[in-house]
Amino acid sequence: MRQWLLIAVLGCLATAAQAQQPQQRAGATGPAALPPAATAAAAADMLAAAQALLASVRGDLEFSEALRGFSMEDDLLLAAEDPVRRDWSYWPRERTGLKFDVMHTKHRALAQELIWSALSTAGYQKVLNVMQLENILQPTSGTGFPRGIEEYTVVFFGEPSAQVPWAWRFEGHHLSLNVSVVPGTGVSVTPTFLGADPAEVAFGPLAGVRVLRVEEDLARELVTSLSDRQRAQAVLQGDPQLNAGVARFGMSYPDNTPWDLIASNIMKDPAQWEDWRNDLRPDGIRIRDLNSEQRALVAALLTEILGTYRPEIAADYWSRIDLESLSFAWIGGLNRKEPHYYRIQGPDFLFEYDNAQGNGNHIHYVWRSRAGDFGEDLLKRHYAESH
Repeated sequence: MRQWLLIAVLGCLATAAQAQQPQQRAGATGPAALPPAATAAAAADMLAAAQALLASVRGDLEFSEALRGFSMEDDLLLAAEDPVRRDWSYWPRERTGLKFDVMHTKHRALAQELIWSALSTAGYQKVLNVMQLENILQPTSGTGFPRGIEEYTVVFFGEPSAQVPWAWRFEGHHLSLNVSVVPGTGVSVTPTFLGADPAEVAFGPLAGVRVLRVEEDLARELVTSLSDRQRAQAVLQGDPQLNAGVARFGMSYPDNTPWDLIASNIMKDPAQWEDWRNDLRPDGIRIRDLNSEQRALVAALLTEILGTYRPEIAADYWSRIDLESLSFAWIGGLNRKEPHYYRIQGPDFLFEYDNAQGNGNHIHYVWRSRAGDFGEDLLKRHYAESH
């Protein structure tokens, strides 16, 4: 039924035209939320897809496993509380999990069904397009990093179950989807990371394609719509200390635009991975101080972000967001192809976006929840209700 979608993986940004289309803009308060129980269907679909993938790697070893001396099941299934779960990343590196490279065709197809089970149609196409940018980087990059779609991995934390909590992650260069399933309680999808390098393809038949253009263009439309008084609140100077760690590699950015995301693990000791919870505060201009057209832009941007996932998951997250409690901050240039950074933040919600590297042609963004990353809030509720 969904085999036609899998063909997109083998193309070279064939679906990028979808990302070029303008997105429908929501009202200032966002879509009406569904009851939390509505995520049960998403949880059931993920469970079925995960169990099918796990069953496909169990039993007798494949010849490739015996010859290479490894087990796909062991790579795919880790303990629920394995510390690797917190070690999420988005840069090219060796990863724990079952790599596309060692999967057979049948396993790859089942992995796609798992990814599809969590995402909206638009979100699924966006993820595929991010992956396919590797087809541009792989033959042109000479920096020593592992490149290619075959480097993406799937990993389970705990046996997929309808009774006990479990989680899964799909990850590789510029993608980290961290999904927690707490049966009877809900589904968590943070941290969610997407990126694009190049942010705009500069050559070849796909020149001009911008996979994550909506997240960039809506925010720029917002910041350039601000009055002088509003802009004085929203546009900040960057902190030079944030870039001190990469200055020794010759990296510098105008206006001290952050070289990368603050709410990430990159180049940090594990003890610092959660420092963002205290270090990042809602700076900039408060959304309640924007006019109705500007608030509509914020709502449209949040709709794009949350809409990466299935409608019932997105609606569940919308129900927790008070638009008026959020703030918007921008650092860097206001024109396209100038390094820039922005974030939208509230008491719990954080969306952080950076396009500083590559002379403003390399996007990173992350959606996080101060209380709910890795399903922490759902797990607390689950264990409180079960005792």
